[in-house]
Amino acid sequence: MTRRYEIPYHAEDGKRWPVRLEGVAVGYFASRFEALRDAVSRAASDGDEACIRVEGADGVWRPFGSDAKRPFDTPPPAPRLSVVR
Repeated sequence: MTRRYEIPYHAEDGKRWPVRLEGVAVGYFASRFEALRDAVSRAASDGDEACIRVEGADGVWRPFGSDAKRPFDTPPPAPRLSVVR
């Protein structure tokens, strides 16, 4: 039977992100990235019988793949300049 780990988009209590196994929280973390790292570690120890699902900002649950990247802060957009004649 495949074990399914889940990471929600929003923190459960506004401060901590849970890692859920079949809908039951098995750990809480200060960031979503830390929760994901824990889920990857747990799934790796389970072998081929595990999958990870991550909730997107749009509320859709998607499978987590190895192509995902660590979140980073993006710089603010450059100011837009316009020429007025």
